[in-house]
Amino acid sequence: MGVHGLTTYLRENRRQLSTTITLQSQLAKNQIPIVVDGWSFIYALYRTPVLASIPWIYGGEYPEFENAVKNVVAAWLRVGLKVHFVFDGAYPDLKFPTLVTRLSESHVQHSLLFFRTSAASRTSPSSLRETWMLPPLSYTVCIHALKQLQATTDLLELHFADEEGDPYAVELAGRIGGYVVGYDSDFLVFNSEGYQGYIPVDEMVWKTPNDEAVPIEENDGEFQVVRKVKHNRKAPVESSLLPPDAEELELHVTAYSPSRLASHLNLPVTLLPLLGALVGNDFSAESETHRRRLQSLFFERNLSITQRIGHAAKVIRSILAPNAVRRKPKHEVGSVMDLIDRTVNALLVRHSSNLGTGEVEKIIDGVVEATLQYAIPKADPNDSPLWPTELCALHTPDTCSFLPMVSRRLLTQLQAMDEEDQELLQVREALIHAYRQGSLSPKIMDPLNTSSSWPRPFLEHPDVETVNRSIGRPIREWIYSILDDAAGLPDPLVPESSSSQSEHEESESDDDELIDVVEDDSEDEDADLLAPLKGELNRLHGSEDETSQATTDPPPSITSSQRLERKYPPTITEYIRRGARVASEEITVTPLRNLLESVGLEGFSASLLLLRPEEDRFTVLLRLLNSDTQSVRALRPEQLAPVLALRWTATVLSKRAEETGSRERDQERWATTEARCWLASFGQTQEEQVQSDGTTTITDRNIQLMAQMLVALDNIDQLAEILLIGHRVPSTAHLLSGRLFHALLNAPSTLGPPEDDFLWSAVKTDLQASFQEPKPKRFKKAKQKSEAVSSAKPPQKAQKGQQGFFALLDLDTR
Repeated sequence: MGVHGLTTYLRENRRQLSTTITLQSQLAKNQIPIVVDGWSFIYALYRTPVLASIPWIYGGEYPEFENAVKNVVAAWLRVGLKVHFVFDGAYPDLKFPTLVTRLSESHVQHSLLFFRTSAASRTSPSSLRETWMLPPLSYTVCIHALKQLQATTDLLELHFADEEGDPYAVELAGRIGGYVVGYDSDFLVFNSEGYQGYIPVDEMVWKTPNDEAVPIEENDGEFQVVRKVKHNRKAPVESSLLPPDAEELELHVTAYSPSRLASHLNLPVTLLPLLGALVGNDFSAESETHRRRLQSLFFERNLSITQRIGHAAKVIRSILAPNAVRRKPKHEVGSVMDLIDRTVNALLVRHSSNLGTGEVEKIIDGVVEATLQYAIPKADPNDSPLWPTELCALHTPDTCSFLPMVSRRLLTQLQAMDEEDQELLQVREALIHAYRQGSLSPKIMDPLNTSSSWPRPFLEHPDVETVNRSIGRPIREWIYSILDDAAGLPDPLVPESSSSQSEHEESESDDDELIDVVEDDSEDEDADLLAPLKGELNRLHGSEDETSQATTDPPPSITSSQRLERKYPPTITEYIRRGARVASEEITVTPLRNLLESVGLEGFSASLLLLRPEEDRFTVLLRLLNSDTQSVRALRPEQLAPVLALRWTATVLSKRAEETGSRERDQERWATTEARCWLASFGQTQEEQVQSDGTTTITDRNIQLMAQMLVALDNIDQLAEILLIGHRVPSTAHLLSGRLFHALLNAPSTLGPPEDDFLWSAVKTDLQASFQEPKPKRFKKAKQKSEAVSSAKPPQKAQKGQQGFFALLDLDTR
């Protein structure tokens, strides 16, 4: 991630570019502010030896992950750090090609490799490292852990970015005079006034003090005790991101600053964004193939990735300050656009005869777009450093890019009625508050921002339909409709061929004339794209004149919506697995009133759903999940999510089997024992988990069962959040043990009697026919061939009425 080759460049030049900071718990008086990139933190934790030793294929060991989050952050606070976490918001559309490539390489291809490898090899440590995937509920568990810590201290704050998290994190660090901690080398290209620099999370090293010397006794009765002197004392032990178990902590961090990098490259710090765009970043190419082609055009093949950085910097320097020995250039560099144009042409000089004018202009436009992603607006000195309004921690309403996402329906109403709708204002305020508090997943913002959706895949069989479509999509369709009803989704892009182009075809029969029209349109688009370039890039130079001129343009909240009425239904493009690749699928959003009618709630469409009483919104959730029963309503909030996920999955699979009449579909249905194993996988106490030399085995069916439940849990969490009842149906992901689920599936005899399982009673109400009875031969261990991955033994039979989830919650089963 970040600028290609820059991380390696930093390591090769660490002595010249870095500064080491030492923090000790006993000397922690002054608080040093840091801004932590949330996703970098999550990935870094899974790279630690403790979590890396836990096989990921079970679906996630979330209690261990939650403890790791708390331990690291608590240790940071002990050594004197004031911690601000920043998590990404909605994805910008310019990053879509990079996202598709990453999902394909890190998930789809890994699943394909896992299932195409022999059973004996695919669970070996080396194979598991090669096919590693991030457990999909890690974000939810991380937020839960951080919120619990936040309730105990004033030194921890959570922020959720308007869109891309990197510029938000750097801008926040500039406001508080702190560092950014992450895995992304982009943090060294961004710059903001007051920003101290970038700390790679893998260069934060804990050290424990030397072992205390053992006192030597002078004598022992008649004999004198002689101890051999140890000349080679043990050096302080270095540990990973996880802190050591010690009373006194010492943390060593390595920091890099943009100004120091710019000085090393002999460039103005404001031109680092251009350097990053030329070398290549997450925004500079339409695809991986396109990126490689650009690199081959810009640089000779014999140059390493770090040498390319030096070469690009040299070309920029030569254009800014040409050699005095040479003749004076034909014209001086008069603008940022001129600099980019001349730099790109200088890098392409080897291929100038092979590239047309249009190709070169397209490359220049791509560099311009990639450069603009690093622009951070200057803060108004009259505003408070943080939270100038309740809308955003950094921005005022006229500059915050988040506000237009949740204002489309309000603006349409304002244009039509010439007055603001107070109910829509109330809904928008509730959505903004929920998002800033971390009670609304950033995934929900993607449909509002770019009409896109990015369900995260996990390990599943590549030859069957993805569970993100079969299990998750029906729930997401409700989410899209609720979003459109509450805030308004973007209008669909309607091809002009249906109207304007047909007129051209009638009035102009000459093909050449038609081509001229298309070319003129494309030129206008290029002009509109590049018009704000100089003003945006001059912000990096700190130009007051250009900044003031740029602020005179209409704010995005005004120009974001110009429609008075919707002629076409909105659509959402989902990016999900299709076979062995990630593909886009367009979903037409159904009006919410139609969905409400489908579940017998016609009267609920008379007013905005999010303004209805909480009980009504809870009823909507239960109805659409086919779970509006007294036994489900009687459950405590902490028990709802696992039960709802199981009931929903059983309903979907049973309906599919009935509709097709296929034997294969019928075999997909859950068995009753499998369902009870799922319910027992939450909150198992340590006393009930008897560790031994036993093994937890992996089978294809169990992998698919886990994939279904992970998707169901994730989508139900998002549904509860958009209905603003996350507290009523809270996530219980932090209690889920995937390894325990697989262990129970291998040995269901350890479960208690079904009549004592009141959660199972809530699940099977009205759904008994949706489950299939287990086949005894599945559990004959002598005939079962499966891969051993762990030494965890399935839990022994628990006491009556006190198994798994019950023991944790200490519930009244009446």
